[in-house]
Amino acid sequence: MNSGITTEEAKSIDIEELLKKLSADKNGLSASEAKDRLQKYGYNEITEKKVSPVVKILSYFWGPIPWMIEVAAVLCVIIHHWEDFYVIFALLLLNAVIGFWQENKADNAIELLKQKLAPSQKMS
Repeated sequence: MNSGITTEEAKSIDIEELLKKLSADKNGLSASEAKDRLQKYGYNEITEKKVSPVVKILSYFWGPIPWMIEVAAVLCVIIHHWEDFYVIFALLLLNAVIGFWQENKADNAIELLKQKLAPSQKMS
């Protein structure tokens, strides 16, 4: 079975040829073929990568805008403007905490939606 076919190839060939390449027919797959493909290729799903909370919070200090603000903080230390340094540092931390909190709320809302939308099996 050669199912290594791109979307563009699938669009450009005749339906009969496509079904032949996919080892299928117009009625779909037999139960045994579906089981074999499931065992060989796995479920048709996107695996989700969980990111560590530490990595998430550190990501708020990474990027062009945080770098500019961090450089300003370092310059304040170099020229001994401690008040400015404390204000800049506090704002960086506040931004990271608020961003992390908002992202966490959004992740929780998405998880709740996934749970509500997940297919459930009814017992007969």
